[in-house]
Amino acid sequence: MRRLPFVLAALSALSGLSATGCGSGAVVLTHEEYSRLPHDYRLEVFDAENDVVIARNREEEARDHKTAAEKTLSELEDGWKKTNTRLSASGQAAKIPRAKQVFDANVDYIEAQIDVASASIRRAEAETAVRRAQLELVRQRQAARIGRAAVGSIKRFEDRITALENKLKSATATEVEQRTKVQGKLNAWKVAEDAYATATNDYDTGVWE
Repeated sequence: MRRLPFVLAALSALSGLSATGCGSGAVVLTHEEYSRLPHDYRLEVFDAENDVVIARNREEEARDHKTAAEKTLSELEDGWKKTNTRLSASGQAAKIPRAKQVFDANVDYIEAQIDVASASIRRAEAETAVRRAQLELVRQRQAARIGRAAVGSIKRFEDRITALENKLKSATATEVEQRTKVQGKLNAWKVAEDAYATATNDYDTGVWE
C-alpha cells in the first residue's frame, strides 16, 4: 500500500473529512454506499484522503521551520548583547563595529530563512487546497458512477483544480526565489566572518556562532 507511514493517519481522518463535507459541493457517499464501491474505486478515495493528510503534515513542518528560525533569531540577538558586553569589559571595544557587521549579516541570513519558511507555508497551504479539491473530484466521480451525481457536474471540480494548481505554481515559484536569496545572505555572512577574523585576528569571540 502506498505511503505506508501515513495510512493510519489517513484512516483516522477519513470519517472527519467525510463528516464535514466539501466546500465546493461534492457529494459525500454514505458509509454503506462507500462500502459497496468496487475495491479500485474505494482505493482511489483512500489515496485522495491520504494525499490531504500528507499535505497537512507538510504545512505543519513548514510552520515548525518558521518557529525554529524565529527562535534562532531571538537567541542571536541575546547572544549579541553578551558579545558586546564581553568585548567592552575586556578592553576590546574597538572590535565592536566589525563584530556588529558580522551580527547584522547573520541577522539578514536568519531573516531570509524566516522568509523562506513563510513562503513554504504559503506553498504548503496551496498544495493542501489542491489535494482537497482533488479529493472532492474523486468523490464526485464516485457519486456519478452510482447515479448520486450528474456526470456533467464533474467539470466544475476539474476547473477548480486547474485554478488551484496555478496558485500552487505561483507559490512554488515564490518559495524558490526566496531560497535563492538565502544563499546570497549566507555567503555575505561568511564573508563578514572572514573579514572580522582577518582584521582583528580574533577567532575566539564567537560572533559567528
